Amino acid sequence: MATDSFEKIPSPGYSSPTHSYAPTEILYSAVGLRQKGVTLAANQGILPAGTVLAQHSTTKRYHVYNNAGSNGLDTAVGVLRRAADTRTGEQQGNIVISGALKLSLVSGADASAITDLNARTSAAMGTFVF
Repeated sequence: MATDSFEKIPSPGYSSPTHSYAPTEILYSAVGLRQKGVTLAANQGILPAGTVLAQHSTTKRYHVYNNAGSNGLDTAVGVLRRAADTRTGEQQGNIVISGALKLSLVSGADASAITDLNARTSAAMGTFVF
């Protein structure tokens, strides 16, 4: 008799003596997925997967998007694919620049960010598509 059980492949998380982050996949679908590697600026704390990011116009480092920011930080450019700890310095990460994400896991996407990303959301489907 065939079995429907498969070995689970763990996805990376983050753990320290004072903080932990359970791994969560933000992708709703891989159809249309485009992502790129970026350098995350230091001293932003632990950035969870799904954080909306902006690129600083001078340093070219990626920061948490802030609609009231300046120097490019007020323009959303993508969504962080995996959690990153920037407390100890710059980190490498991947950002999704187009694709279908789980709406409940996207954080920091205000109306301006949605416009910047040319995104659309569906609460009924639970998607954030851009």
